[in-house]
Amino acid sequence: MATIKTSHKLLLAFLGLVYLISPVDLIPEFLVPVLGWVDDGVVVYAIYHLIRYNRLPWNLFFKKRNKP
Repeated sequence: MATIKTSHKLLLAFLGLVYLISPVDLIPEFLVPVLGWVDDGVVVYAIYHLIRYNRLPWNLFFKKRNKP
């Protein structure tokens, strides 16, 4: 797995935090409260994984392939 440069990591973490603070949301909390919190939780998990392991959690985006 390729690691992410420090400047890109800081930018992604900053954008994730802006998304959490922003009133604009992918799934608004006032329409569907539980699902609105889940998308925020996914962003928090991605930021944590990025900072802790220096890479994004690709299991959120791609399915793992079984090699024959």
